[in-house]
Amino acid sequence: MTATRMVSAALLMIALVLAAAPCGNAGDFETNPGDFNFDGNTVVLTLTENPMHPRVMVDVGDGEQYEFIVDTGASVNVIDSRIAESLGYEVIGETEIGAPGGPQIPASIVRVPMANVGDATIENADFVTMDIDGFSHGQTQGILGLQLFREYLLTFDQTGSRITVSRDSLSADDAGVLPFQAESSHIQIDVDVAGMRVATHVDTGSMGGLTLPAELMASLPLLEAAQSSAKARLVGGDREISLAQLNGTLRFADLSYENPDIGFMSPSPGYGNVGGQILGELIVSVDQRNHLIAFRKPAREAIAAADNKLRRLGVMFRGLPGGSVLTIAKVDRGSIGEQAGLLAGDVLLTLNGRPTEDYDMSELGTLFGSTTPLRFNIERNGVSKIVDIP
Repeated sequence: MTATRMVSAALLMIALVLAAAPCGNAGDFETNPGDFNFDGNTVVLTLTENPMHPRVMVDVGDGEQYEFIVDTGASVNVIDSRIAESLGYEVIGETEIGAPGGPQIPASIVRVPMANVGDATIENADFVTMDIDGFSHGQTQGILGLQLFREYLLTFDQTGSRITVSRDSLSADDAGVLPFQAESSHIQIDVDVAGMRVATHVDTGSMGGLTLPAELMASLPLLEAAQSSAKARLVGGDREISLAQLNGTLRFADLSYENPDIGFMSPSPGYGNVGGQILGELIVSVDQRNHLIAFRKPAREAIAAADNKLRRLGVMFRGLPGGSVLTIAKVDRGSIGEQAGLLAGDVLLTLNGRPTEDYDMSELGTLFGSTTPLRFNIERNGVSKIVDIP
């Protein structure tokens, strides 16, 4: 049995994060997303302290806890191939995964009879296998796809460090609610980008902000020409990313963003993608039964509490932790990184006295999001400089 499953979202190395989202065509083998079960009306899943994605701890049958991304960009579940093999899960099919328009790589499909996440259980679920632990440099061992939650209202609240799954529903008359296509395995909405309507996927598995097809670059008003800054690492191959600042307003639902930063991907999948840099600061509710999605801002008190708990440097890098030199691709305006004096083009030599190429991705993500003081030794225009972030 063979199927074709595509990977929609990029692993943006400029953000030092993973965004891998298997999804796509139906093929002749349909995976069973499994049954998500819990008592009562609502179950709350606590997010891990890793700031890069909405992650939960999952026991897939061996009593160990593994980090899984809850990913609206994924229509299938994913488990690390080594974990699946060690537990002896039955292979029930074969598939291919890869980014739209790019090479496909073979993968197996296994049946997981029982898994536990918080106070909920996942029963008789099919998982696509891949070396996701290696792909994410140890950050992630699996993905829980969108279809697993098909019968529920799924609410992401990353500022509150939780995901809520309930038997409630959304109403199209409520503020901040948008419809999405019923026939799609993704959540696709229209966003207004400086007056241009762009079909865009809502993807909690991506840590980018707004990423658009490169072919739209010439049609949008930009404050300056887009600069090639980084690569997006996708399953099946890398893509080029150029960054620019929009000269205009981004609008969707009841939200608007003035002159936001935009990434342009080449080659592109043919649609836009909105990821965690935007979604992580919102409360996002997905009602698949009624094909509705809601966006709202958290209360100010919740934002203040999250800011006190988690540091956001506002710095994007190019280069891959673990054997590579890191270079700053972009520094967000008004961010901690800008206030400390970091600039695009700075090459990071050491972090807290240790060569940056010796760090792996998980270590950097945890360290950047913590309250630990940081001392960067950078090289700027051939001159070494120390930058401290208390």
